[in-house]
This record gives sequence, C-alpha cells and structure tokens, in this order.
Amino acid sequence: MMSNFKYCPMCGTQREDGSQFCKKCNFEFLVGKYVKSDDEKSSQDENIEVEKLSQDEIITTEKVSQEEFVESNEMLRQTKNKINCCIAKYLNYELTNQYNETYEENINISIMEYISHSSNSSFSDIFEKEYLEKFENLIHDEKFVDSKNIFIQWIGENRGHLPGMVLNQYKVPIQSNIDSLKNVISLDMVDSDENEKFKDLLNEYLDFEKEFLENLI
Repeated sequence: MMSNFKYCPMCGTQREDGSQFCKKCNFEFLVGKYVKSDDEKSSQDENIEVEKLSQDEIITTEKVSQEEFVESNEMLRQTKNKINCCIAKYLNYELTNQYNETYEENINISIMEYISHSSNSSFSDIFEKEYLEKFENLIHDEKFVDSKNIFIQWIGENRGHLPGMVLNQYKVPIQSNIDSLKNVISLDMVDSDENEKFKDLLNEYLDFEKEFLENLI
C-alpha cells in the first residue's frame, strides 16, 4: 500500500487518489503506509504531542500538517526568488555604475550567471532603486522566518519516512544559494554606505541559509 501523503513533499502538488507518482514533478510516493508514532496516536484528535517535564510542567508542541508544510515550502520558494531578484538587480545597477560600462569582463562567470538567472524574475512589488529596502524587509519578514521553522519541524517529524533523495533535493538548492552568496560577498565593490549595508544583509541572509542547511543534514 502506498504512503498516505496528501501532497507531494517536493513540489506541493495535491496528490490524486491512489497515484504512485506526482503529476507535476513525477516524484514517486513512498511505498508502505505512513505510520503514526505512539505519541501521534495518543493525541490524534488534537494533533499535538505532549512531553512531560515534571509533574507540574507540560510542554505541548503542535504537529505540522502536510498542508502547513506545503504552504511553508511555497512561501520559502517565493520569498527566496524575490530576495535573489533584489540582490541581482542591485548588483546589476551598482556594477554598471562602478565600471561605467558593461561589466561582464570584470566579473566572475558564476556571478554573471547568478545575476542573469535571478534578475529575469519579474515581481510587481520590486521597484527600481528600492532593492536594498525590499531585500531587508524580505529577510526580516515574520512569515518567511516562520516558514523556515515550520519546514524544518516537518522534516524532523517525517525524516524517517523520507528517502535520502528527497532530502538531497532540498539541500542542493540551498547549498547552491550559499555558494552564490559567498561569491557575491567576495566581490570588490566601491566603498559606500549602500554597499556596506548590502554586504551586511548578504551576510545575514547567508547565516539564515547556513542554519537552514545544518538542520537538514
């Protein structure tokens, strides 16, 4: 019998009844039933796990539903795309000014690829010359941070039911993003208040991604 995942753990697409593969990304659903742990069974009605620390102290932790995981995964994807778009557009603007000409010859090819790929995304709420402000708002957005925590909690609760390939497919884009951020941070940019703030935000975002990756390993 196939696992009872209602949504694809890779792309978030709702699973069709009895299907073996995701209709969008072709992920093969796990063989075998998704078995609830004893703690889950005992609190199935309220969907909570209770841990007794002492006779007088109890901590309750809500289980993350598949629907919540899918929503958090999508939130992370969209926000990261916006953040990378802000970074790429800011770089394009600053480097053009810095070299007063086309800057391709002066920049590492990996950074050029990052700028080209990330700046192609068009978002109606990202405006010219407001890239830093938008970048800062996005990485501090509570929903974005909460989504990371929900994502990590769901992975922790379901790690034993997920094949290594699934975890690797989550890790690879995060590691790729970390590598891109390191390359951008290493760029030799002119001294200015804006560029200093830009590098600070990059380092903050890099720490966010490093912590995220560590929790998936």
